[in-house]
Amino acid sequence: MRHGFILEDVPESQDWLSQALVESFPGITIAVADSLQEARQRLSAMPLPDIALIDLGLPDGSGIEIIDLIQQRSSQTLCIVASIYDDDGHVFPALRAGARGYLLKDQPVDSIVVALRGIAIGEPPLSPAIARRMLAY
Repeated sequence: MRHGFILEDVPESQDWLSQALVESFPGITIAVADSLQEARQRLSAMPLPDIALIDLGLPDGSGIEIIDLIQQRSSQTLCIVASIYDDDGHVFPALRAGARGYLLKDQPVDSIVVALRGIAIGEPPLSPAIARRMLAY
């Protein structure tokens, strides 16, 4: 993983998601956007990231739009949702758009790091509550 992308509108969440990426993938470069508009601009001006952590609830819409945009341009990018929402109305549309992981922001950064490191060995980055929801579905 050389390039990361974070779409998150809360500065504190941007910081801990950046920390999680750096701890998970030493040497990764990270671009950050805090709105859909900024995300579209940044993504059009840079190589597509290897991994993208995407919030769903943004001031100008849903991060699902960016997941869809990235997946249309490159199915190689790992799009992972980082959200407070754990309901079917958020989880399943994100997965249908191409998200390959779903992490809840209520976890400590160490748990996020473990989930992200699991990517290297083929484990899907899912919060336990999301995995249970998917199995129940």
